[in-house]
Amino acid sequence: MNVNYQEYLITDNKKLISPKMVKELLDNSYWAPDRSLELIAKTIENSICVCVFYEDALIAFGRVVTDKAFFAWIADVVVSPTHRGKGLGKEIVQFIQDHPDIPDSLQLLRTKDAHGLYEKYGFAVDREFMSK
Repeated sequence: MNVNYQEYLITDNKKLISPKMVKELLDNSYWAPDRSLELIAKTIENSICVCVFYEDALIAFGRVVTDKAFFAWIADVVVSPTHRGKGLGKEIVQFIQDHPDIPDSLQLLRTKDAHGLYEKYGFAVDREFMSK
């Protein structure tokens, strides 16, 4: 699935990404700065990945772990600092919502800082997680 948004390409085509590209994004996150290339490769292999490209550079990423029937867990949504504020996080979530292989019956995610983004798509805050 491909979507054009402004000057960006949003795609689930894993052939266009490498673990190194994803690692460069995750190294700047608070939740995964120390993930190894091997671990990132395994998460890519076992997830539906949403990639955002500007020209040939991967500038945003997210992934979904799913049974493709009932359950989906959204993880690792990250946007390069130089491309933040352009609605790319919203576009990744919308891409996930529209994806034919991702069920909308039970979608879960955990975040410490992006509640406003996800609440727009019907997600609720997990107060138990927030108290940790």
